[in-house]
Amino acid sequence: MTGVVLAAGAGRRMKETRSPGGDSTLLERPKLLLPFRGRPLLAWTVALVEGLPLARRLIVLGAQAKEVEREIPFSGWEVVVNQDWPRGMGTSLRRAAECVEGGMLVFLGDMPCVPEEAARAVLARAGDRPVAPAYRGQRGFPVYLPSRLRPQLLTLSGDVGARDLIGDCELIPWDDPGVVWDVDCEEDLACARPDRLRS
Repeated sequence: MTGVVLAAGAGRRMKETRSPGGDSTLLERPKLLLPFRGRPLLAWTVALVEGLPLARRLIVLGAQAKEVEREIPFSGWEVVVNQDWPRGMGTSLRRAAECVEGGMLVFLGDMPCVPEEAARAVLARAGDRPVAPAYRGQRGFPVYLPSRLRPQLLTLSGDVGARDLIGDCELIPWDDPGVVWDVDCEEDLACARPDRLRS
């Protein structure tokens, strides 16, 4: 089993912020290196995957890949760069499938609150069907993709990802919004936990 982290996007929704004078400026640092609870955002997902019983660990970088590699150690990881990252997540999944022939446990780099227990629960159910945790019926991450889906993954493009390939996904009910919560905007970085999803 290979743990795959998709971390190629530019974080466009967070790019624009306001300077004290009210002018629109661009964040200079990659979104995945911005601080969340005292660590770079991506570091939370990397640490989670490193704590799981996986044979391989692979991360797909794209936008500002060199800067991300300089700041976060990927010891024991396979690092691949998706040159087509502007075309969307589907291209990153395709890039991962080009490197992995077996099953993949897929994480997103901007989801820092995925519980380890949820990831282990998905691993325990890995077989011939896709598996994912679900919070209040909403499919979350990580998503297990069996090896039989590899031919379809190799044809992906755009920003759809594997959504259309996992209609028979087994959902594990999970009572923690961390499995569906991602960091999209500056306000999200200030949240210690995604408690706003509990209401």
